[in-house]
Amino acid sequence: MRFLKFSLKTIVLSAAIFSCTSTLFAQPGGRGGRGGGMMSRITAGGISPDYMLRDLQHFNETLTLDDEQTMIVEQILRDYDESFREASEASQEGMRNSFSNMRGNEESPARQESQQLRERMREIREKMDSTRQLQGEDGMQELQDRLNTEMDEIRQQMNDARAAQWESPERQAAMEELALYVTDQLRLKRQMRIEFETDLVAVLTEEQLLLWPPLQRMLIRDRLLPKGRLSGETLDVMSLVEQQEFDDATLTELIPAINDWDVTVTAALQSRDDHLVENQGSLMSSFRTNDNSGDSVMKEQARLAETVRQINDDAVEQIAMALPSEEGSAFAHLARERAYPRIFRTTRVERAYLGAMELEDVDPDILISVVELYDALLTDLQYANEQILSATKRWESQEELDRMNRFRSRMSGGQSERAESPIRKAEENRATVEENSLEQLRLLLTEAQIEALGGLKKREPRENRGRGDRGDRGDRGDRRGGFDGDREAFMQQFDKNGDGEISDSEREAIREHFRNGGGPPGRGGNNTGGNNRGGGNRGSGNAGSGGGSGARGGGGPQPR
Repeated sequence: MRFLKFSLKTIVLSAAIFSCTSTLFAQPGGRGGRGGGMMSRITAGGISPDYMLRDLQHFNETLTLDDEQTMIVEQILRDYDESFREASEASQEGMRNSFSNMRGNEESPARQESQQLRERMREIREKMDSTRQLQGEDGMQELQDRLNTEMDEIRQQMNDARAAQWESPERQAAMEELALYVTDQLRLKRQMRIEFETDLVAVLTEEQLLLWPPLQRMLIRDRLLPKGRLSGETLDVMSLVEQQEFDDATLTELIPAINDWDVTVTAALQSRDDHLVENQGSLMSSFRTNDNSGDSVMKEQARLAETVRQINDDAVEQIAMALPSEEGSAFAHLARERAYPRIFRTTRVERAYLGAMELEDVDPDILISVVELYDALLTDLQYANEQILSATKRWESQEELDRMNRFRSRMSGGQSERAESPIRKAEENRATVEENSLEQLRLLLTEAQIEALGGLKKREPRENRGRGDRGDRGDRGDRRGGFDGDREAFMQQFDKNGDGEISDSEREAIREHFRNGGGPPGRGGNNTGGNNRGGGNRGSGNAGSGGGSGARGGGGPQPR
């Protein structure tokens, strides 16, 4: 083990943890992906074993088992695996029968009525698509209004039929039976885990018993971390540190923060799992009876999940502070990308700017403006990403709860409006920043350069994606580069002294023009997309100085 040369017991225990992490990280697929399907979610992970036969390698390498111990532990594992598999398969068979009873007979009048309503809805959608293509022709608006009314009537009929099916004695009995299978399987799983661990500990020596707690914590984290549903909840801080290949002296400095994370996050994960296991039956009961008695369970589950996420964030901050400044910033930035990949990622607009800087035929003066715009983009993205992160931490668990309540409402025939999402609003604000920056890049490049970068097409709004061209875009499809690739137009606006060169003062005017969302000659600026937040100056050259800023380095590439 990598730290055995140090004498302190804490370092020895940390060595065991890192050794375990390294072994797991080297194995393709890891352990986290098992039991992650819909059945596992319904059963709160009850059909996924706590231990597997391949764990023998971890026990052997970490605990240094002798030959006799290895044989005993292998037999204990095989007995556990066989017993758990048998119980799990029996439970799953019973659950599948319950699901089949909930669906009912294919020939039942209720099922046939639902099928007819779905087919009728499909026909109306096809007609509505046709009327949109013929928008403006005589009678089309009246036809579309009539189809919308008919569609609403069918939706109401489907809601009524769904409510009747949900409240039927057969459906209620099947739900109750399913809940019993789930709770029995969870109870049995916990009992089998306790018995296995008791048998395992009984064969260990005193020295091996010292190494068992960190190994047990590692196995718990490996099993429960991937089950997190919130952003940042699944970050494996220890594995992330291991991947950085810090030297032993640096790792020694990090041991207090790592050990603290090891103990606190494992306890938090176990609390999160225990709460779900203990309350899964009552949660399913609240869904069956369509009451709000499960809300308190889900809110507490969300709080426990947020606790795990906060422990991860705090650990990253502590580790970053313990590292030298540059290494700490890099680690914090990497941790954010891993923990919040939907937020802190390289965007397509960033890639477009980087691609533009690599073009061979860009005039030097244009390239200066591209670099300056890229630097401003990083600053704007840093601000936008922080807003998304703040909204995510504030609202993500509540939105998850709202989704579950909408599902429960739909299943019982009710209707629920989707509330405006603060997270989506923050993401849309970032998209506006990106599109404005992309538009400014188009204004600087020639048509050929734009084509070389893939066209730099504007992203379709979410609601229009997949609908094809409806012929309502006017002449926007023929838009060329902002100055139509015309250097003369560019120089005419910014070469004030007419000497054919861009001086420092003229270059500053170009920068200021685009900082303020400026357009090509004759169009003026458009201060949109957050480019002038509160009238402040965005600055330049420092967009990437923070380790967790979400920016891409220290001010972007320099012109060639």
